[in-house]
Amino acid sequence: MLRNYLKIAYRNLVKNKTYTSINIFGLTLGFVCCILIILFVRDEFSYDQFIPEEDRIFRVALERIYPDHTSFYAVIPDGYSDVFAEEIIGVEESTRIFGLGNTFVIDIDDQRFDERYGAAADSNFFNVFDFEILHGASQQEALAKPNTAVLTQSAARRLFKSENPVGKSFDVFGLDFEVSAVMADLPENSHLQLDFLFASVSFPGLEGENFTGFSAFTYLKINPEINALQVENQIPELVNKYASGQIERELGVSFADYTTAGNGYRYFLQPITSIHLHSNLEGEMKPNGNSLYVYIFISIAIFILVLACINFINLATARSADRAREVGVRKAMGSDRSQIILQFLFEALILTFISLLLGILLVNLALPFFNDLAEKSLRIELESVLYALPFLIGFGFLVGLLAGYYPAFHISKLNTISILKGKLEVSGGRNWLRNGLVVFQFAIAIMLIAGTLIIQGQVKFIQSTSLGFQKENVLVVERYGNQEKREFIKEELAKIPGVISAGVSSSLPGRGTTGIQFTKPGGGDVLTAKSFAVDDYFFQTIGIPPLEGRVFNENFNDSLSLILNREAGKVFFGDQDPIGQRLKTNTNLDGQNQELQLTIIGVVDNFNFESLHTQVTPLVILHVENPIGNENFLSLKFDSGQQAALVEALESKWNQLSDGSNLSYFFLDNDLVQLYRSEQVSGQILGVFSILAIVIACIGLFGLAAYTAFLKTKEIGVRKVLGATVGSIVFLLTLEFAKLVGIAFLFAIPVVWFAMDSWLESFAFRVPMNPLVFLAAGGITLSIALLTVSYQAISAALVNPVKSLKSE
Repeated sequence: MLRNYLKIAYRNLVKNKTYTSINIFGLTLGFVCCILIILFVRDEFSYDQFIPEEDRIFRVALERIYPDHTSFYAVIPDGYSDVFAEEIIGVEESTRIFGLGNTFVIDIDDQRFDERYGAAADSNFFNVFDFEILHGASQQEALAKPNTAVLTQSAARRLFKSENPVGKSFDVFGLDFEVSAVMADLPENSHLQLDFLFASVSFPGLEGENFTGFSAFTYLKINPEINALQVENQIPELVNKYASGQIERELGVSFADYTTAGNGYRYFLQPITSIHLHSNLEGEMKPNGNSLYVYIFISIAIFILVLACINFINLATARSADRAREVGVRKAMGSDRSQIILQFLFEALILTFISLLLGILLVNLALPFFNDLAEKSLRIELESVLYALPFLIGFGFLVGLLAGYYPAFHISKLNTISILKGKLEVSGGRNWLRNGLVVFQFAIAIMLIAGTLIIQGQVKFIQSTSLGFQKENVLVVERYGNQEKREFIKEELAKIPGVISAGVSSSLPGRGTTGIQFTKPGGGDVLTAKSFAVDDYFFQTIGIPPLEGRVFNENFNDSLSLILNREAGKVFFGDQDPIGQRLKTNTNLDGQNQELQLTIIGVVDNFNFESLHTQVTPLVILHVENPIGNENFLSLKFDSGQQAALVEALESKWNQLSDGSNLSYFFLDNDLVQLYRSEQVSGQILGVFSILAIVIACIGLFGLAAYTAFLKTKEIGVRKVLGATVGSIVFLLTLEFAKLVGIAFLFAIPVVWFAMDSWLESFAFRVPMNPLVFLAAGGITLSIALLTVSYQAISAALVNPVKSLKSE
């Protein structure tokens, strides 16, 4: 019996090559899309699951409540680590990771290496993160001694080639470090990004008491019998115990008055496996993903698979006339309904598994392109294929049964006598199902197109909107602050032809800020703001003029001067004039607490020093010569069109003047684009899959158009005999599908409006929801649908009416 089913299936598939090819193409495309999305989603959900006992490890994060806004931080005061381990029931281990800047230089003999991803870590780091040590000291001893470091395997190869690096030394941060151990590389699917771990005891400055400054990533390993909420509930008491004293000493106000003024700290635990998709806090070790996009892609995978199944149903239904006589003859010869159903399901399964096999092969070809698009390193390994094989087989059976169920049961129910008389009865009750499926296809197409247009519109908006400063034609030199002759280097680089001005800063828009607190000389409320430091030329370099007063100027000693943004002026002084007002702050210098009194000399307009996801908050700008200021970046404003010449001259000058470290630079406008890289990548992926979904929908539409044209064959013949033109007949056939697009539009718009409005709420600065976007999505879908249908409509309209009516 099986052999007979197979033989009949093969004959039918070969006999109807066009429909077979279209079916296979649609299903194959659907499988390719689904498998790629599954690989992407699986990778996103796999972050940090490679860490042993990952379900017991949590990162402590902070919701910092300010009087006028709230911010969330991935780093917390480093003083809490020991306190948590000693005083919180259920905490078995607590360890800290201190970021050491974006880049650093390693010297080995006469060689220099520019490196990233280094951090200082506590000696018990490996008690929390049980990463594999390949060579050298044990996990307990690897970071126990000062001036020791652990390297990843890839970092060790870069620095020491094929030699065993354990016991070898290198110079970094002005200190001599010895390699104590080499650990395995961390996979890409981790929120951690570490190539170098330096023993934290090597840096005495990290050992001071700190319960208010945000400085360290802090991780807890908790008892499996204690849940995270029980640990969280014990933290507020410790904040009152430890932070209150430091606040009272440094700011001169009681902790009660401090909190009454609107200040607060809420510490919470994040499971490490949730950080990548559910955490986008200030100070993250590296950019994270977004769970919303993952769920969108899961929905797209489901939609595309359903679209492919609908195509199969529509095409099989369109072929029902061709198969009707076969069914009638088989019934007349004694076949029962179950045999006919099995035959059709068997054909559907054959087509499905052919498509699945082709889909798997095409995924291998498409994967490099998809990796470039998604900025991933996904790959299909033999082990993964074997593991996924039962799932893929089950997946194929499910799709085959879904796609073949309706045609099998529909065609097997046809009346034998009517079939053999050439009268194919079509129940009007089934038209609503077919039309409903097509409406569903169109609705998905409209939603995907509208979603893609809105995401791309928002990305263009945030890239083109004014940030309050000039980001174009600004080149930024990294590692400038590490140079001994940096002032001389700045002067020489400013002389390069085409350079308009050169300014120094501790940070840059989009690169993070430092929190700072003030009180007024006579006492009063604590004033909190974000801050960074700049020199006398930074404001003119990026085009920020003063609104009131002045900006820093080389003709003045501004080491104890302050500049506020408009928001800080409003929050700090209300309607009062801030110029000339004084603020005091406390800072730890050389291990001693010192009070600084600063004078406000100017106010600048609000500019977006953070991503457009957030509102502009109070900002104060210090001078780099301030005791708490520092120099990291050198920004060069240059004439438009001089980019290539500037880079060439810069490289030459840097090689002559620097201390031997390699030149590292970026363009400010390109760097700011990276703040929205997640949105860009997701928009690109959504755009590609939207196009593929529309292609799949058009395949089904082609089949339904053929089916509709067949049903109206005699009607068309009669109309032509009575004088109807080809144009009027084409209009008649396409009008029905235009109505379906209209119905789909009405269903799709509320759904996509709600979804995209929710997404846009994550931006403080957003593009307005333009009704024209939805009309464009509907118009594009209608145009594609009519183009698809027109071929069948014109073909049917051109048929000689004699052929259409000869059987009557």
